[in-house]
Amino acid sequence: MKILFCFTFNKSFLANFFVELSKMMVHSELDVTIFSLKNSTLQKTVDGIPVIIYKKRNYFNNYYSFYKVIKQVKPDVIISNFNYVYPALLIGKLMGVKKNIAWFHTESSHTKPGFFNVLLKKYMVKKADTLIVNSDRLGLDFVKNFNVSKAKIQKVPFWSSIPSLEAWSSGDRDQSVFKIGCPGRLVKGKNQSILFDSFYKLKKKSSKNIKIFIAGNGPEKTFMQEYTENKKHAESIFFLGNLNMEEMVDFYKSMDLIVLPSLYESFGLVFLEALSIGVPVLVSSRFGALDFVNDEKINAIVFDPENQKELTEKIMLYIENKGYQSEFFRSFYQENFSPEITWNALKKII
Repeated sequence: MKILFCFTFNKSFLANFFVELSKMMVHSELDVTIFSLKNSTLQKTVDGIPVIIYKKRNYFNNYYSFYKVIKQVKPDVIISNFNYVYPALLIGKLMGVKKNIAWFHTESSHTKPGFFNVLLKKYMVKKADTLIVNSDRLGLDFVKNFNVSKAKIQKVPFWSSIPSLEAWSSGDRDQSVFKIGCPGRLVKGKNQSILFDSFYKLKKKSSKNIKIFIAGNGPEKTFMQEYTENKKHAESIFFLGNLNMEEMVDFYKSMDLIVLPSLYESFGLVFLEALSIGVPVLVSSRFGALDFVNDEKINAIVFDPENQKELTEKIMLYIENKGYQSEFFRSFYQENFSPEITWNALKKII
């Protein structure tokens, strides 16, 4: 079976995830070709997998690039995500591809599409044989807002594509400083302000030198910096900006605790990234990744993103060294988000 896998081939955790998934397909004797649009045309192989890259141009030329690659590869199945979904669905349908799978990661509450974009999405998703989503709430979004049948929707989790690393360890840390990391775009929905407000309570309860490190950028950065200055927290809250893959790994490993306070997350790959390394993490109850967890122990690390008191109390457990240890988080990740779990779900769809 020939599979054309369409995604942006770059240095990112998500692209690494798709490449590793492609390797699993090849290991299962499927014929996989990766297709991407980037700044220049290139063809190469990665671990024996052909990678076809065409130069990204205007809409017409990009759709024509899909025509060319489908004509060249002659796939039985197309899997596409993000900006690749619409051309893959339309051109694949016109060229008679047997199965067209669209993999979505973002719900409409994030993107807030206008009237025309809603109509366009409704039209395009009708051409998909299967929609892959990574949470119940994203599936419900398609049912309610884009008139997609539940029978067409399949739920598949991610896993963390962070390469093999030494496990996170607190042994070499300065025990007088407690570092809290919060990765994510600086937008209102990521809800970093609840952590800033919690910080004031934590400083009153603990004699430790607590510092917060924000990894990411976005339109709310100036507001957040001013907010922390007004609260007189500026000397203890650091804005690191966007970090590359290597820097993000170092970021996770340097923290004593990761806090993820989003008001909504279709999945939340950052949760898996932290878990896979073994760094302690507290996660908002609004993370779609939690849909794949059937373990009561998760309640101890989940909090209501609108309940500052609950978040403060749970952070204090880790400041006082009373929270779960690294081994819990690594084993929890392996039990709920391993590559085998994802592949077993995907191969039933293909």
